[in-house]
Amino acid sequence: MKSIMTCMFTILILISLLTPIVNAAKDNDGDIEILGLELEKLLSLINGLLAIILFIVAITAYRRDGRKRLLYVSIAFLLFAIKGFLVSSELFIPEIELIDPIVTILESAIILSFFFGVLKK
Repeated sequence: MKSIMTCMFTILILISLLTPIVNAAKDNDGDIEILGLELEKLLSLINGLLAIILFIVAITAYRRDGRKRLLYVSIAFLLFAIKGFLVSSELFIPEIELIDPIVTILESAIILSFFFGVLKK
């Protein structure tokens, strides 16, 4: 757990150090871009990577402990990672029309998974 916190702290420091260096500009749609990539989608990619790390931690805890609560939390983190990768996929693949409805369904599944995780003993 200490190594994960150290890793997250290091990433936060790197982001804060690179922020002044990166030239952020608004495109024609009013979206902020960094190095030609939309900031919102770039942050979704980072959130997806963070969710994968949390999924690995939660699933490892579930395997050690065996409580169903941790399984539901693990599923929620996995779904959140998938959601983050879907949103950020628009960085590499032009407009895919089905992403928004799929993301909305995933958000509902994430909320339900966390809810069941809270309910389980």
